[in-house]
Amino acid sequence: MKRIMRSAVLASAGIASIALGTSSPAFAATEGAFNGTAHINCFGCGTSTGTAALKVTGAIGTKKVIQGAVSSSYTVVEAKGTCPAVGSATGSFSGAINGTFTWTRVGATAVLTTAGGIKGDGIAAFAVTQPKGLPCGGPVTATVVGSVAGT
Repeated sequence: MKRIMRSAVLASAGIASIALGTSSPAFAATEGAFNGTAHINCFGCGTSTGTAALKVTGAIGTKKVIQGAVSSSYTVVEAKGTCPAVGSATGSFSGAINGTFTWTRVGATAVLTTAGGIKGDGIAAFAVTQPKGLPCGGPVTATVVGSVAGT
C-alpha cells in the first residue's frame, strides 16, 4: 500500500507540475497557481475540518496580477472505509484573492472548482509530510501544489 501511495503522490505531483508549467488555453482570462501547506484535523474519519496556508501567483483578466498569501478553511468528507482513496471538501479562501471552492479527491490528486475572485477549474496534488506511513484516522499535514484556470 505504501508503494501505491508513493506512486500516486509522484504521479500527482508530476501532473500538477505539468499544469503549472504550461500556458492556459486561449480562452482563459483568469489563472492562478498555488503552493503551500494543508492540514486536515482527522483524515479518513468521515467529516472533519482543515486549513491551508498558500502562496498564489496569477492574473485576473488581462490587467490585475496577484501575488501573495492566501489562507483557507474547509470541511472535508471522507468515507471511513475508503481511506485514503477518496474524499471531497468545500471551503473558502481569503488574502491576496478571495473566494470559495470545492474539491473531489482521489488518492493524492484533487479536482477543484472555484468561485469568487477566480472562477474556474483546476487540479491539486498533495504529498503527506506528517504522519509517516498511511495517514488514516488522525491529523494530517501535506504539501500541496496546484493551478486553476477560468474564464
